Amino acid sequence: MAVLESGIWYANKSADALTHEDTFTGEILPQAGRYHLYVSGACPFAHRPWLVIQALGLDEAISVSSVAAVRGDNGWSFSNENPDPVNHETWLRSLYVRTAADFTGRVSVPVLWDKQDGKIVCNDSAKLAAALATDWKSLARNTTELLPAPFACEIAEMNAWLHSNINRRVYQVGFATRQEDYDREVAVLFEALKTLDKRLTTSLYLFGDELTLSDLFLFPSLVRFETVYAVHFRANVRPLQSFEALYRYMLNLLTRKDFRQTLDMHHIHQHYYLSHRHINPAGIIPAGPRPEWVRRYGLTV
Repeated sequence: MAVLESGIWYANKSADALTHEDTFTGEILPQAGRYHLYVSGACPFAHRPWLVIQALGLDEAISVSSVAAVRGDNGWSFSNENPDPVNHETWLRSLYVRTAADFTGRVSVPVLWDKQDGKIVCNDSAKLAAALATDWKSLARNTTELLPAPFACEIAEMNAWLHSNINRRVYQVGFATRQEDYDREVAVLFEALKTLDKRLTTSLYLFGDELTLSDLFLFPSLVRFETVYAVHFRANVRPLQSFEALYRYMLNLLTRKDFRQTLDMHHIHQHYYLSHRHINPAGIIPAGPRPEWVRRYGLTV
């Protein structure tokens, strides 16, 4: 793992060895054109606020760009294919040091950059997604209520559950280095998928017939499952398609063009199979599977 410690880059230092980790959670004012969102087109966590932007129609108020697909020893970078359109940096970590010269912690996405003040104001995907969903409605083209007041507490609880049991759990499965750890984590993951499948047998979305922020937390993991997690992370107890209600739910979300515009399956494949050399040391990108929906929507792998 690569981290910054007191503003100095360490390519092979664990975050567990740091005395603390800094984060950015500053005030985000709803002002069109002031902010730029840096994501990774591969990262399911950075995908959350990007989906909020798409669902609400905030794409004219907040610009979005991605870092390069492959993350190496020097962390997230920019490239000719995925340049930094705002600061013209080569490394994402440069934005962290610009903001806090003594920053200590992981250099992660998403990053919300304040173009007016020249600094990062937030790098917490969950907090950023919630802030955009609630505070930016005056600038939104769409009237979608992603955090309706009657369900706000339940949605927060569901998001925390999804983060623990789905979003992060697939990584705990994939990064397991002992059989007993893998067996434990994969059992929890597939039990959670079963729970979601049961919940979705009687509703269109996680909270009835209206899209909420929870759906935007679940969707990024589902669309990566068949082509990456089942293969690369060995999350293959059952095919995702065998969860009929859950799979139908994912296919319904994929009918939304605004959501599909956030998907670059080639970028996703390049990242996972070429960045995680501890799992895939030869950097072999598998020929399959290629789900029908990937072909249907022309989402080239």
